[in-house]
Amino acid sequence: MKIRDWRQQQNLSFREAAEFFGIGGGKNPARRMQRIETGESPVDAVLADKIVNQTGRVVTLQDINDTRRDFLANQQEAVS
Repeated sequence: MKIRDWRQQQNLSFREAAEFFGIGGGKNPARRMQRIETGESPVDAVLADKIVNQTGRVVTLQDINDTRRDFLANQQEAVS
């Protein structure tokens, strides 16, 4: 399941999801959460593991990877 689908199923805002996963340290954790959902922001291994574990493995590493790859593919198509 995509992170966005999981977040919406849980009725969480971007801010609430960012807090749930411990995403912070920047000016706008909600925006970072949004970028993770779209694949715009890469997810490091520590955060990816946290997302997988805290969603009860409903969101998988493959889901996170697929989201990022889709984003990058779309970016490359837009440049071509």
